[in-house]
Amino acid sequence: MGFLYSVIGFILAIGILVTVHEFGHYWVARKLGVKVLRFSVGFGKPLWKKVAGPDQTEYVLAAIPLGGYVKMLGENDPDAPIAADERHRAFDNQPIWKRSLIVVAGPGINFLFAVLLFMLIGLQDEDRLIPVFGEIPQTTALGEAGVVSGDRLLSVDGKPARFFGEYDLYIFNQVLKKKAIELEVESAGRIEQISIKTDAIPIYNINPASLMIQLGFYQIAPPTTREIAKVSPDSPAAKAGLQAGDQFVSIDGVPINDWRDLTRLVQPSAGKPLDIRLARDTDEFSVVITPKTQEVNGQSVGLLGVQRPFIPYPAEQIVTISNSPVQALGYGFKQTWEMSTLTLRMLWKMVTLQVTHKNINGPIMIADVAGKVIQVGVKPYLYFLAIISISLGIMNLLPVPMLDGGHLMRFAVESVAGKTLSEKFYMAIQPLGLVMLFGLMSLAFYNDILKIFN
Repeated sequence: MGFLYSVIGFILAIGILVTVHEFGHYWVARKLGVKVLRFSVGFGKPLWKKVAGPDQTEYVLAAIPLGGYVKMLGENDPDAPIAADERHRAFDNQPIWKRSLIVVAGPGINFLFAVLLFMLIGLQDEDRLIPVFGEIPQTTALGEAGVVSGDRLLSVDGKPARFFGEYDLYIFNQVLKKKAIELEVESAGRIEQISIKTDAIPIYNINPASLMIQLGFYQIAPPTTREIAKVSPDSPAAKAGLQAGDQFVSIDGVPINDWRDLTRLVQPSAGKPLDIRLARDTDEFSVVITPKTQEVNGQSVGLLGVQRPFIPYPAEQIVTISNSPVQALGYGFKQTWEMSTLTLRMLWKMVTLQVTHKNINGPIMIADVAGKVIQVGVKPYLYFLAIISISLGIMNLLPVPMLDGGHLMRFAVESVAGKTLSEKFYMAIQPLGLVMLFGLMSLAFYNDILKIFN
């Protein structure tokens, strides 16, 4: 079922985003008087085709759902016969500003689509945790600054904090820029100003989740228990006979009072046998279990294969976030801007070898994530679509031959040179674009396969 969800989630996402992207090219071309010959979602053999409209445009759904294209009259085909009364509608006969608008419309509508998706998310009321810190290790930046459990975050760089995690993307961006972050924290009735220096934070293996933990942004711990809610099949716990309803009593003689104690003792014990005592109904028994090793945020941790029951946070620790349509639109633009600048900054740091290339994901991992979020609900899937839409827009703007960014670079050169580049020259550099795209896709597939084996 997980594989089926991944296939459905991936195809649905790619289908929507490719259609949106190509519609941008199509709509602007039509508005500027350029004749569109074909609108194709997918490559390869057509699965469905319809000819419609005054220009008899072909609308195609093709077999390979990894892209699409809009074919316009006279586009990159100087030898194609064009009727005299339609030459003014050929793409290559348009002035540079028109061709540029048509090309940029594809990535542009991807960004606008992300704004719309984030706006839809922002219009939904959401329950979030109040911006109060949980237990903070003394070795983190916040711990060293004296922030303790129960302190309340008031603002980040002067922006009021409404809920915990509101500025994670912003903080991630600031760390990549190596800029200090100014926090305002309420502690024991006093307002404290805290400055977090970021220039010494290592960023090569950086990711948002591990960064916030590294800095000390620990949220209030959820109400917890020692009881097992679920045992994963074929896990060390299942092989040892543990069942839902069992309660942990101790590990190697150390008492277990809540799930945090369990995590603290098991995670550093990957591959080490543990003497675990449990309670079942009115009886107690002991088993020896060796936690399996798994990579989590770049670190090897031990896992037993058990899950705790879900216990909701108390009402006083929850705040409901509501936005008006105007506020939701502002949220849409803000999220799109922050995600776009973050993506560009990460790409640049990967090119300059400041950040690991392992952050590049390919179709396999995208499909895996799509399958997971589509099972969680509509809202996470919309968020996923927005992120992929932004990535698609940015990727297409890269100055690579064959991509939209390559066409724009060509138009810029023509504008400076004052003449149209030879079609032979343009065709000669196409293989360079193919090599660059093949290299990028190969790296993405390599990372995907590596993550699967890990």
